[in-house]
Amino acid sequence: MWKVMLECHQYQCQAIAEAKNIDTISNRKLNGDHLEATMQLEHELLNWISSFSCWVSAQKGYVRALNGWLLKCLLYEPEETADGIVPFSPGRIGAPPVFVICNMWSQAMERISENEVIDAMRVFTMSVHQLSERHSMEIRQRMLANKDTERNVKLLEREEQKMQKEWHSTDKKMALVSGQGIGIPGQMVHQSDTANSSSLHMGLKQIFEAMERFTASSMKAYEELQLRWEEDRLGQENAKVP
Repeated sequence: MWKVMLECHQYQCQAIAEAKNIDTISNRKLNGDHLEATMQLEHELLNWISSFSCWVSAQKGYVRALNGWLLKCLLYEPEETADGIVPFSPGRIGAPPVFVICNMWSQAMERISENEVIDAMRVFTMSVHQLSERHSMEIRQRMLANKDTERNVKLLEREEQKMQKEWHSTDKKMALVSGQGIGIPGQMVHQSDTANSSSLHMGLKQIFEAMERFTASSMKAYEELQLRWEEDRLGQENAKVP
């Protein structure tokens, strides 16, 4: 799975690197349909951040729970030395391979961090939000200049409020899942400056570069687990040979 995902993200990075006209398009004057599409993109990006975070947290939680359950089956007394307590290792106390592999799996998952990916997603989403805000203000000004009905202006404001609520909802969900929210537009001075200084093209490229590194780290960890499992299996088979 991880190998296929890595290849996919590598192709995505290449495709984004070649799509250099994204910023040119974003700087054009947009109409109401374009604004609606931008808000829909912002909605999908928030959902992407939340789904990715929940997916990674679910994997880590599953492995952590499985390893914790297995460790309860071991009788273990912490060994103290002059240098302190010896780090726990199922292999050191002669536990069966499944205990060793699960413990290695849990440790590997804890070492792999998804924060770089989530930060890149957050910065890009903030850039899209600021683009949406800018064009929303321009459209509102054109409505007022053309004496559009008050109803149309209120509809636009209602959509903006709905998006703001979605940011708050995603922020709360992220705080519950990972212990860290994504921040709220208007309450993030430094992050907002960062989003302004980075182009949409660069922001999208950074997401998939971070995703590529995350996937490569995950693939390496699982390859090491597979290698350890093969070594244990061969060791058991050799031990059975008379």
